[in-house]
Amino acid sequence: MLTYKRKLILTKEQEQRISSWIGACRLVYNMGLEIRIAAWRNEKRIGKFDLMKQLTTIKDIEWIKDVPSQSLQNTIDRLDISYKNFYRTCHKGGGFPHFAGKRKYKSVLFKEVSLIGNNLIRLPKIGNIKIFKDALIQGTIRTATIKKEPTGYFICVVCDDINRNIQNSDESQVIGLDMGVKHFCIDSDGNYYTNPRVFKQYERQLRIEQRKLKNKKKGSNRQKKQYRKIALLQHKIANMRKDYLHKLSTELAKKYNTVFVEDLKIVNMSKRAKPKQDEVGRFLPNKQAQKSGLNKAILDSGWGMFRDMLEYKTNVVRINPKYTSQTCSECGYKDSENRKSQSNFECKCCGHIENADVNAAKNIKGEGIAYIRQREALACA
Repeated sequence: MLTYKRKLILTKEQEQRISSWIGACRLVYNMGLEIRIAAWRNEKRIGKFDLMKQLTTIKDIEWIKDVPSQSLQNTIDRLDISYKNFYRTCHKGGGFPHFAGKRKYKSVLFKEVSLIGNNLIRLPKIGNIKIFKDALIQGTIRTATIKKEPTGYFICVVCDDINRNIQNSDESQVIGLDMGVKHFCIDSDGNYYTNPRVFKQYERQLRIEQRKLKNKKKGSNRQKKQYRKIALLQHKIANMRKDYLHKLSTELAKKYNTVFVEDLKIVNMSKRAKPKQDEVGRFLPNKQAQKSGLNKAILDSGWGMFRDMLEYKTNVVRINPKYTSQTCSECGYKDSENRKSQSNFECKCCGHIENADVNAAKNIKGEGIAYIRQREALACA
């Protein structure tokens, strides 16, 4: 599946109607949450389908009746997913579903969607809506979600049955990538790709704007303006990061048929452990907690987003990164002492000296080629 995101060109009437639909879905979400909480207090069980049956009781309200029925049903689905996530993660500290506020609930989903040409999309009950011209939307449309963002309304179209055209068909063109923080990534040919660190560029400005927000009176127009100012800044940071990742992933997809990347558990790498205390009550040193600055840098880099972009632009093979930084790319000797420092690698067996990240990228490429050969051999057997 692939998601296409396009900006909408709305009339005032269309914008008001979509805004009303989002508000109605938010109301249904909050009502559903309130009903489930009340049922739990009365020691009763109420599920997703019970809530969907109750939707017909509020259809006499004109502005709720105007919302497509599938969009209202999806709101109940969202609430049910929130409950399932809570039950799955509550033993790890996962939070209970919250009532949705105006600044949090900003989207509405549609299931009956059709594309007309390359600049019109048909939605139920509202008709044709103009979208900005961009790359052709391919595949079978499954769902579409309209989302309100600081710079306007956007539609995210989820498509299936997409025929991917690999831009570089030469199967000998393969590369291994080692992800980093100082450099965004290093390939097996020895090329370094800079890390823009977008959040770090605007971190001070964002902190100042958030500090100003605390001094605004709750509910005032100045507070609303400050909220919008912060939202625009955060939106700018996200767009700059996506722009860099799209350009880099497109550049690699055009040059290489297959890209071998590390199968990193980013969530675990950026998780900060709770500080432990001794018998007296003093906090004990925690290596993972001390790496909070590195965690922020990992999240700012957007490794997961970059990997997802590569996967729909070219062939991507995920490689287990275990021991890739300790193994010599020349002789294959593995030893933890081979890596002298963060950037220096010197093999204890053959004396091979190289940058540690380049050496790791070569190991990733070697393991990737071995994996493909093994897969082809099994297919022929």
